[in-house]
Amino acid sequence: MKRPLLTLFAIGWLVLLAVPAGVQAVEAPLTDPALEARAQSLAREIRCVVCENEPVALSSAEIAVDMRKAIRERIAAGDSDAQVRRFFADRYGEFVLLRPRIGLDTFALWGAPLALLLLGGLGLFIASRRSQAAAATAPSVDDAQALAALKEFENKPAAD
Repeated sequence: MKRPLLTLFAIGWLVLLAVPAGVQAVEAPLTDPALEARAQSLAREIRCVVCENEPVALSSAEIAVDMRKAIRERIAAGDSDAQVRRFFADRYGEFVLLRPRIGLDTFALWGAPLALLLLGGLGLFIASRRSQAAAATAPSVDDAQALAALKEFENKPAAD
């Protein structure tokens, strides 16, 4: 008698655990295909604030669903793509944009890799010029002179 009750209990838990994983919010697409294409494009450019390195178009987090709905609502209200991006950047910060804008406040983000590359190249150039200059000023020893000096050293009697 206990066996069917335990089986029924296990099946109930499996159903309860499986339902939230399988249920996803159904998002109503915009009626105009051009507006829906814009919404999908913007959803690929805006970062999910929970997943962080995933656009809201690919995220299944609840906030990503809400963000996709907000994108569609703003487009339906007549906002431009730039206005939708600005809405999310104002709300969540520039981090929410997968391609942050270039400005004075983000210059370090965009300019630091280029500056480091240029400084590294300049350092290598200066180092190579110094090594060339050191090689040019170093006294050159003729092999024949060195061999003669070695033979002369070998033929000297050792001083005790």
